[in-house]
Amino acid sequence: MKKFLICGIALGVLLITSCGGGKKEEETPEVNIKTNPFAALEKMGNDMQASQNKGEEAMKKRRERGDTLAMPYAELQKFLPAAPAGYTAEEPGGNTINMPGASYSNAEVKFKKGDDYVKVVIMDYNQAYGMYTAATAMWAMGLSVDSPEEKAGGVKLDGNIGGWEVYRKKAKSAAVTLGVGSRFWVSVEASNQESSENVKNIVKTIDLKKLSEL
Repeated sequence: MKKFLICGIALGVLLITSCGGGKKEEETPEVNIKTNPFAALEKMGNDMQASQNKGEEAMKKRRERGDTLAMPYAELQKFLPAAPAGYTAEEPGGNTINMPGASYSNAEVKFKKGDDYVKVVIMDYNQAYGMYTAATAMWAMGLSVDSPEEKAGGVKLDGNIGGWEVYRKKAKSAAVTLGVGSRFWVSVEASNQESSENVKNIVKTIDLKKLSEL
């Protein structure tokens, strides 16, 4: 049921953004989805369009200064955080993919403490903006979910870096995913958690400000 609802909302938002993509961006007031669902849907569409426009402008500026390839994975690994207290880091991994019209890379590391783990992934979608847009669509829509299984919704860190946080109540796992600088996708997930707070604290040890300036 939840999947059908999300798909329906997503389809409606895509229709709105495709019809209104050429309009000038305007500030949209907060809308109560319960009392005015159609206005809320329109606001989601406007917010997604504004986010897409911002990302395309950032990508255009990078191209103009010759920044057309994703960062090599070995450089991206330097942004991975140190092991949280009590955890041991495994060997970091990563790769870089370059092809005509697209370039992206990723770096990742897993920290272990007995059966518990923390996994960190950083992806650079410098020349694959369509992939970045797809990866960040959930929070761009302004969705939130609360059920017996999980609680999820948008999150803001460092003032203007937005993302998505989810806490799986029965599994006791948490994850935070961020879109940084309309280019980087940062994900931290952890097992055996009572909330998503510890995961957010780990995210804050990553130099998000420096990433956002690249």
